[in-house]
Amino acid sequence: MNYSVDSFVQKHQLIKPCQTVVIAVSGGPDSMALLHYLHSKKTEWQLNLIAASVDHELRGEDSLEDLQHVKQAAKKLNIEFHGTSVDVKTYKQQNHLGTQEAARILRYNFLAKVMKEVSGNVLALGHHGDDQAETLLMQMVRSARPEALQGIPLCRPFSTGMIIRPFLSVSKQEILEYCSKHDISYKEDASNQETNYTRNSFRKEIMPLLKDQNPKIHLHMQAMSERAREDQLYIRKQAEAVLKIMHFSDEKGKSVQFSIQRFKTFPFALQRSAFHLILNYLYDNQTEEISYLHEEMFVDLLKGQKSNAELNLPQGLKVIRAYDHVKFSFELLDENQSFNERIDIGETLKLPDGCELTLERCGESNGEGRYEFICDAYHVKLPLIVRTRQPGDRILLKGMNGSKKVKDIFIDQKIPAQLRKTWPLVTDNSGRVLWLIGLKKGGTCTGEHSGTWLRLRYKNKADT
Repeated sequence: MNYSVDSFVQKHQLIKPCQTVVIAVSGGPDSMALLHYLHSKKTEWQLNLIAASVDHELRGEDSLEDLQHVKQAAKKLNIEFHGTSVDVKTYKQQNHLGTQEAARILRYNFLAKVMKEVSGNVLALGHHGDDQAETLLMQMVRSARPEALQGIPLCRPFSTGMIIRPFLSVSKQEILEYCSKHDISYKEDASNQETNYTRNSFRKEIMPLLKDQNPKIHLHMQAMSERAREDQLYIRKQAEAVLKIMHFSDEKGKSVQFSIQRFKTFPFALQRSAFHLILNYLYDNQTEEISYLHEEMFVDLLKGQKSNAELNLPQGLKVIRAYDHVKFSFELLDENQSFNERIDIGETLKLPDGCELTLERCGESNGEGRYEFICDAYHVKLPLIVRTRQPGDRILLKGMNGSKKVKDIFIDQKIPAQLRKTWPLVTDNSGRVLWLIGLKKGGTCTGEHSGTWLRLRYKNKADT
């Protein structure tokens, strides 16, 4: 076993000479073997070793005895020891977590604290090749996403340094034989025999079948994990180019927007990876609830014929398509977004979205811009009304014999469905639609005039 681990550590440069190595030791055979192995390399590699152990208080006196066992083993090897007891049950209840997740958080919190106290370079964990194989199998069962099938990382950043797993190249049986050969005393956790935990079921019922087919399955799975991580790292790097065409915003909650046409210029594999990078950003990397079905729903949204469509993802995330544009957002839309306000001459009305509309007298009828509307006071009934669209609204346009539905104008102008709900229009006091702001103007203010002209000016909130 020593040769396999030595080669694995050197190949991946997991440990360098003169480093401070914190060893997480539970008292079981894996971590006790790791403690012994690193102690055997202490002089050769000039290492400063620290043993750290956590009592989760889940098995009463048994778990406390495990802590004391590790403490005595460290003392015997003349290794500095840091230990603690944590109240997993209370933490679990307070934070609404499962037992395993609560224990993991408290354990890593303590290990991070130890790393900082001793200025640790690496935190060594005792996960082995069988753990790797079980993890990959569970990931395969739970997810169809290639990026989810990467197994346990052999190293990753943590606290003041890196987490490393030197035993991923050896099997559980090799570790047990190592313990027997070196007379290493360890504690067995009885919960490891229970099959109500998913991992234990894979360990006891599935792994023996695989080992019958391939006794070196742990090496096969470790090689697969390393290659999968390398491939996904490359694809992710390429997918980051897709993100450059997108607009990321933190205003009113995180959101992401992009053009479908530009998005589709990238290979489909990068589109798929970019989708998950967007979700990592919006969910703060907590994407356990996302499955390949959500991915397929997103692809269907882009391919669909509907110009306006919506997709609901976990935790209230909405994906809204409006013609060529897509927006990911947690922003809660007010279902009652309609408004109806009056405006008199000399007044400035502030709209719900922060934009402003001013009504004033003017001396002439020319000089009208896109965001201005001029009419003869003789042809309108004051006060004017500023409101959102109502069913059946129509506007008489210049050059038309009849009127046109406001709804059809929105469709012709490719206005997203969500924006139509709050788009302002102006009517006179008789209900006649004068102006669909920024889009179309009514043609009813023609013929003889009184010489008194009214000008409506619309200001976007960005300009106010």
